[in-house]
Amino acid sequence: MSTSKAASRRIRMPDELGVFIALLVLIGIIGALQPKFLNINTFLNVMANNSILGMLALGTVFLLAMREIDLSFGMILNLSGVLAGLSMIAGVPVELGILIALVAGLTMGTLNGYLSVQFRLPLIIITLGTASIYQGTSLIVNNKGSVLPPPEVKAHWFFQFMGGLTDFPVPPIVIVFLVLAVVLHFVLHRSRFGYRILAIGSNPDSARLAGINVDGSRIQVAALMGVIAGFGGAMFLGFRGAIDPTTGYQLLLPVIAAAIIGGTPLSGGSGTIIGAVLGTLVVGVIATGVVFLGIDATWSTFVTGVVIVVAVGIDQLVRVQRRNRAAVASAGGQ
Repeated sequence: MSTSKAASRRIRMPDELGVFIALLVLIGIIGALQPKFLNINTFLNVMANNSILGMLALGTVFLLAMREIDLSFGMILNLSGVLAGLSMIAGVPVELGILIALVAGLTMGTLNGYLSVQFRLPLIIITLGTASIYQGTSLIVNNKGSVLPPPEVKAHWFFQFMGGLTDFPVPPIVIVFLVLAVVLHFVLHRSRFGYRILAIGSNPDSARLAGINVDGSRIQVAALMGVIAGFGGAMFLGFRGAIDPTTGYQLLLPVIAAAIIGGTPLSGGSGTIIGAVLGTLVVGVIATGVVFLGIDATWSTFVTGVVIVVAVGIDQLVRVQRRNRAAVASAGGQ
C-alpha cells in the first residue's frame, strides 16, 4: 500500500462528524444568546422529550437505507399506545398491555410491507393510505378521546419508572432510547440482516442476483419499523401517562429530519444509527432553543426544514467529493 493511500485512510473522518459539529455550533449559538440554556438539566430534558422521536428515527434509518419511507409510523405509535392503554383500563396486566402494543405495531408494520410487495408499490405510497386507516381505527376505538389509565394502573412500576418518578439521575426514557440505539447499531452494521438491507439499498437488482430475498427483506424492515413504533407507543404511554388522538401525527417531519440530518441519505445503501441519535438532538435543540430565545414555537418547524435542506445539500457535496477522490485514486493506482 502506498504512503498516500495509507494517509488518505488515516485522515478519513467519521460520517457523523459533520452533524456532531453542527450540534455543537447550534448549542454554542443558543447558549451565547441565552446562557441559561447551557445547563445539564436542559440537555437531559431535551433528550427525554425527544427520545420517542429518536426511537422512530432509528427505525427510519433502516427504511432510508433500503430506499423506502414510511408515512404511517406516527399512527402505528398512536394506535398501539391506545390499544395498550385501553387494555390496561379494562384490567389487563400492564406487562400484557405493553406486549399488545408490540404485537399491534408488528402487525401493522408487516401489513405495510406485505401490501407494498404484493402491489409492487413503494412503501411511501402504501403507507399514505394505511396511515389514514390506522388513524381512523384509533379514533373509533377510543371514541375520539384521550386514553388515561386510572391511578391504580399508574401506580405500577412501569409508569413510575418511565415517568421519571424514581431516583435515577438520567431520565429512564433516555436510557431506553440509548440502549435501543446501541442494539440497532449492531443490527445494521454487524448482522446479516443489516448487510442485506444495505446491499438492497445500494443496488436491488444486484442484491437479488446475489441470492438476497429482496421482497422478504422489505417486509421485514417494514415490520421492524412497526415494532419500534409499537414500542414507542407503549413508552409514550408510560412516559406521559396518557395518549390522545393527535399523538404521533406531528412526528412525521421531525423523525425523517432526524434521520436525514444525521447523515442517512435518501439514495439508500448506507445508514447511521449514531447519526440518527445526533440528528434527534439537533431537532430537539432547535425546538427547545426557539422557546428559550422567546421565539414563537412554530418557527422551530421552519428552522428544522432549513436544516434538512442544508444537511441534504452538504451530504450530497461530500459524496460527490468522495467519488471524485476515489476516481482520482483509482486512476493513479493504475
